[in-house]
Amino acid sequence: MKRLSIGRALYEFFTGIILSIYCYRSIRVYLSNHLNIGIWKLYKQKTTLPHPVGIVIGYKVILGKGCKIYHNVTIGTKDTKNFKNAPYPIIGDNVLIYPNSIIIGDISIGDNVIIGAGAIVLNDIPSNSTVIGNPARIVKRKTL
Repeated sequence: MKRLSIGRALYEFFTGIILSIYCYRSIRVYLSNHLNIGIWKLYKQKTTLPHPVGIVIGYKVILGKGCKIYHNVTIGTKDTKNFKNAPYPIIGDNVLIYPNSIIIGDISIGDNVIIGAGAIVLNDIPSNSTVIGNPARIVKRKTL
């Protein structure tokens, strides 16, 4: 086992911190071929992307705070020709979107919603619901 001097260990530690800060401030998330939102904004909203591969977020999608979006998720509009003026989904706070889900069209998803893996959401979803399937259907709804 190789031993590091204190100076070398501190150097590696601070280099890692500086690189992390640089990445958070400079990396951008490309949404619909437009540079709309930085990863820093998602970080401040506490939106997390646990597996950030294959995620497509449309041009004017509104994401709430505390959302968690897994890999291969598409959130966008039905109108691909006029995407700048088309209606986009509005997603509430604390929404959990599992892998391979698709959320398309002029819909709104309430707060505290869980969208199951592979769900295709084409209609509004009320708050505190769990949806699964193709097309998505509500399987569980909490009443507070």
